[in-house]
Amino acid sequence: NNEEIVALHSGTGLAQVSLGEKEAALATFEHAMKLFPRNIPLTVRYAETLMRYDEAEEAHEVLLDLLNQVPPTLEQIRLIALAANAAGDTADAHYYMAEYHAMSGSLQPAIDQLQLALSTPGLDSVQRARFMARLKQFQEYLPDRQDEEKSGNERGN
Repeated sequence: NNEEIVALHSGTGLAQVSLGEKEAALATFEHAMKLFPRNIPLTVRYAETLMRYDEAEEAHEVLLDLLNQVPPTLEQIRLIALAANAAGDTADAHYYMAEYHAMSGSLQPAIDQLQLALSTPGLDSVQRARFMARLKQFQEYLPDRQDEEKSGNERGN
């Protein structure tokens, strides 16, 4: 079955990494990715391997492709934030950390991360628009939650 084949490729790639066989490990993962594109565990292992070999830009691209296709887990969002940061993409690293905090239910840190993203020099218009839209969503939600808490407290009194 496919899960067993993916596990075999991942295990082989990770064994090659541990033996210091960088080229073989990357070739194993690249072959597996062609066979099983966007397989979540495989993509995450491949991205971690790329990061280990200081190929953060490639890791960022692989993870971004996955993120755009399947609902991400918290760990995947954290990993893509690390990859973006290691690739020197500070603005996107802040953006992904904002998503990580939001998914964790912490809106204020998410808002703080988006404000940091917006203050990053050299943003293009697409990035700025994306960050602003997400910031607006979070800010609109935050007061609503506070209003609900107040009205809930008043009802309880």
